Amino acid sequence: MKNRRTLASERVIEGTGLHSGRAVRMRLVPAAAGSGITFVRADEGGARIPARLEFAGPSFYATVLERDGSSVSTIEHLMAALYALQVDDLDVELDGPEVPILDGSSKPFVDALLAAGFSEHDAPRSYIHVVKPISVAHEDKTVSVHPCPEFRVTYAIDFDHPSLGYQELTASLWRADQFVEKLAPARTFTFEREIAALRARGLAQGGSLDNAVVVGDAGILNPSLRFRDEFVRHKMLDLTGDLSLLGHPLLGHVIAYRAGHDLHARLARKIAASTESWFLAPWLEADALAAEQG
Repeated sequence: MKNRRTLASERVIEGTGLHSGRAVRMRLVPAAAGSGITFVRADEGGARIPARLEFAGPSFYATVLERDGSSVSTIEHLMAALYALQVDDLDVELDGPEVPILDGSSKPFVDALLAAGFSEHDAPRSYIHVVKPISVAHEDKTVSVHPCPEFRVTYAIDFDHPSLGYQELTASLWRADQFVEKLAPARTFTFEREIAALRARGLAQGGSLDNAVVVGDAGILNPSLRFRDEFVRHKMLDLTGDLSLLGHPLLGHVIAYRAGHDLHARLARKIAASTESWFLAPWLEADALAAEQG
């Protein structure tokens, strides 16, 4: 039986918000068993926003949480790292409205979490065991989850651009090292032609080649990619962070085609509502054996 856990020590991370462009200081603080992941706006009197689905706001260019007039955005890269490294309980204190973007991936967060170490609680971790398929679609975009004894993701993207085109990848992410190696370094990306419109809307104010892969009409503007298929890997990273808002780790095979934050959120909401399609229980030894063999 796996138990819930938090960090063994505090960590401070400083950087710039991708969309706000503001400098932000973030403090990761160990929390008690059962408290979950909670964002704390230190600049707004300590307002607390649990990282749960019921507090998720509209999510298109970033994942947003809202509660009683306070909000925090661009949480997905941090949440993906917490989810993959099985950190269940933590206070995330911020002095601004956005998690720092750092290099545009989850790797700096993974490094900070590993440096802090982990402390196991005397309380079992519960998992969402999917027993029936659940799916959502919008136009030609789809995302679904199917019964599986581990957290597995198959993701495909298809862009009308020679530098991206069609990319597909399947990864078993039930072990933290698989996320760390395969997805964590993959950076967020955008198209150069969209940047002016984003900034006119007050978005991408802190964006640069240091924290995003920028795709121009003639090719990639960055010196190099970290993976040949970095784009689909980052989509899988985002999906992991978005599904973390379910509040419990998922045991299922998620299959996505041309999805994004909004469709990820729709799937999470449908999972939460489809209580006949899953049950909540500890991760059984039989599940672990099946995952090893599958």
